[in-house]
Amino acid sequence: MVASSDTSARSADRALIIVLGALLLGVLLSPLLPRIALDTAFADAVVRLTDTASWTQLTPIAVIAIVVLVARRNITQRRRIREAAALSLVMLVALAGNALLNENVVKPALGVPRPNIVHLTESGALGPDLPDAAAFYAAGDKQDRRDLLGERLPEQTTPPLSETVRAHWIHETGYSFPSGHTTAAVTFAVLLAAVGTHWLTGWRRAVTLYGLPLWAVAVAASRTLLEVHTGWDVIGGAVAGFAWGGLAYVVATRIAGTQKTAT
Repeated sequence: MVASSDTSARSADRALIIVLGALLLGVLLSPLLPRIALDTAFADAVVRLTDTASWTQLTPIAVIAIVVLVARRNITQRRRIREAAALSLVMLVALAGNALLNENVVKPALGVPRPNIVHLTESGALGPDLPDAAAFYAAGDKQDRRDLLGERLPEQTTPPLSETVRAHWIHETGYSFPSGHTTAAVTFAVLLAAVGTHWLTGWRRAVTLYGLPLWAVAVAASRTLLEVHTGWDVIGGAVAGFAWGGLAYVVATRIAGTQKTAT
């Protein structure tokens, strides 16, 4: 019985390693996707996809994921409470904490401009007083830059933008490296894939192990497709996401004290 349990755990570990390797490869290859027209319904769908990794949408998704994980059968109520508390804590730190650190410390320190801002300023689309990205970022804080871009980004610009993509460009006026959306998606996918592999069975395990990494790759791809990040931005975000997700998994399982066997 013990040998069977050990074999099952090793098999789960192998599956997790393969999936996470595929996740990393998918992110590395995502910048090679061909450019898309940004004034189409497909581009609007890409914006909706990328928004699933935003704080406002990822929060309820995280709550649902925690409920699914701790609602499995054959564990005590005390175990459920302990696991829910552990997952809530690590997700709060790994997702919200990292987002605040990334937006307020890391990105401003590195100061890498977004590729669409570079294009808009150097093409003259935002006016002669903003000849380059440095001038745009010197115009004020993120909200000031949003207001400025909202006033000056023409309805007809190059590349042509749908209203949904235009609104996304106006909102995304922070610095570029690393991609926060990619970091959040990969963090969430790595943590949930690891936890789900060892805690869940059946379709729930399949969703966390295969579905979430695939979603994370799609989010990473969406950032370059929308031209608000470069390939290096999403790769940097993925590396950060793997680190945060792996650390969150170790901390969560230590706090919860949950064994590596699905129940």
